[in-house]
Parts: sequence; C-alpha cells; structure tokens
Amino acid sequence: MFFRILTAMACAAGIAGCTAYSGLAHNTDVVVLPNGTQAYRVQCLGLLESSKTCMNEVKRVCGDKPATRITSVDHMTSDLKGENDPREITFQCSTPVVEEPVKPVPVVVAPVAAPTPAPAPVRHAPIRKITLQGDATFAVGSATLTPIATTKLDDFVAANQGVDIDRLTIAGYTDSTGSAELNNRLSAARARSVQGYLATAGLRATKWDVEGYGSASPVAPNKTAIGRAKNRRVEIQVDGK
Repeated sequence: MFFRILTAMACAAGIAGCTAYSGLAHNTDVVVLPNGTQAYRVQCLGLLESSKTCMNEVKRVCGDKPATRITSVDHMTSDLKGENDPREITFQCSTPVVEEPVKPVPVVVAPVAAPTPAPAPVRHAPIRKITLQGDATFAVGSATLTPIATTKLDDFVAANQGVDIDRLTIAGYTDSTGSAELNNRLSAARARSVQGYLATAGLRATKWDVEGYGSASPVAPNKTAIGRAKNRRVEIQVDGK
C-alpha cells in the first residue's frame, strides 16, 4: 500500500498523465513526462515478484527497440533500506539508430598525360663542298689552322654526321709566290692538316683523297694581293653518300 501511494504521488507531481493497464504479476502505465513526451512505467510490487519481472515487461513493451530508463524505485525493506532490486521502472522505448552505410569515396584517377614526344633532331642538309681561303684560315707560310678555319670545319662535320661518305677529296693550293717545290710542299701540308682535324672530329669516309697542288689551278689573278689571297686555299668536297 505504501508503494501504491508513492506511485500516485509521482503521477501527480512529475508526470502529466497516466494510463494504466495490468498483468498478472505487474502493473504497466502509459505516462506523459513533464516535457510532453510519452513514457511507460512498470510496477512489480507483489511479494513473489522481482526486478526481473519488471525487466521482462520492459522488454515486452519495447520489443526490438532499446529501452531507456528514466527513473526507478528500489524495493524497500521494513526498515526502509533499498535492496538494489527495482520494482518500479519508468522508461521510454527508443527508436534504434540505423547507421547509414558508409559509401566508399570514389577514387578519381587523374588521366595520365601522354608523354610529349621528343622533338626530332634537326638534320641539316649535308654540305657537299667548302673552301678554306685566304690568310684568315692559315697563317702565312704555315699549315696551322686558325680558329676561323676550325669553326668552318666543325660546321662541315656536324652537317655530315651519320652520312656514309664514299670519297672525301681535300685539295691544297698556294699562290704563285715562292718556288714550285715550296708551294707544293706547303699546299700538301695544309691539305693533310685539314684531313687530320676532320678525322679527329669524327668525320668518316671510305676513301680520303688528299693532295697538294701548289700554285696550279688559280681562281684569281696572282698579280694582286686580293687575287693571291683567293688562290691560297684548301678545297674540301664530298663525293657519294
């Protein structure tokens, strides 16, 4: 009777409304909490009942939904000491939280850019013939090549790189100054000097035709300094590829 009185007081003080329905071993009320939400209160007050009876009723009411305990009243002994055996439980049935499946983050694969093709090497047309002419390509009376001469020969080698040369003709000439013997010897030395530089630079030919012709075959009159400078020359010519 004592617990019934307490229950009635709880309904009046803290719960806005109570609707009761009972079973053989319990009383179950539908109540409205002060915040306006609906809850349930189950009471198991018989001598042969226990908190297990209350919990079974909680499970029955909520079914598959999880139960959230709001308040509970422990079973009291004759000296008003709690036995940790709740005989009244106020609870709500919670809606189970359904977790949304984690959608996999699509992996965006950046398109692989096609490699930029390397530019084709610029191939220069083979130079068929060049002439080293005048005092700018050789010192006077010398077979030593000047920097101007080696620059022209480097360009000639670069233009004919990779070309299969059947025959490379190198012909040396002088002006008419000096003896024929000296001129022949100097023109041949200059032709060989050009051959040595080209071979060292990597130019390849099946046959090398290297000759010195002295003052023969002038290309200008030997009467003037300009004419004589033109006649002092080395002609390089490619035959076949």
